[in-house]
Amino acid sequence: MRKMLIFMVAAAVLTVGCKGRDEVYKASDGSYSAVHHDAKWVITGPDGNDLVPDCDSMRVVERGEDGHPLTVYCYKEGRQTVLQFYSSMALRMRGDVVDGRRDGLWQYFYENGSPQVEATYVDGREDGEYRVYRESGVPYYVGRYKAGARVGVWEVYDADGNLVEAKQTSGDVN
Repeated sequence: MRKMLIFMVAAAVLTVGCKGRDEVYKASDGSYSAVHHDAKWVITGPDGNDLVPDCDSMRVVERGEDGHPLTVYCYKEGRQTVLQFYSSMALRMRGDVVDGRRDGLWQYFYENGSPQVEATYVDGREDGEYRVYRESGVPYYVGRYKAGARVGVWEVYDADGNLVEAKQTSGDVN
């Protein structure tokens, strides 16, 4: 019971809602700032670029040893956007959850900002194009999913981006 109470208090402290006033949070090293203004939250990196989408409320789920947010949930109109950051505050992952399931485009990034994985989800399962990249930004492999199963042709590329293999899966694209 005590653990549950501690969890509930911690969740309440970490949940940031719309309170109708400006709230500003800044990291002492300048790596990010969070501003709540006009019932919206905006988190920006040191370069001024938005790190979190426009949201009605957000919750910092995980922090690094230095206090930087590592995992943030952003809520707006029935959608939960999940964001994960490296300790440098570079975006590591971004994707939406609807009704407890992954939905839409999920993106993973290398710390240098280049894409690592791009996958589309429908009702919690991969459904659509699936791309994996090398850290240099060159595609590693590309294919499609339909209702969670690989379908069609999957292509594999070398480090220079040249197609080295195209393999037909047993799944039907239609």
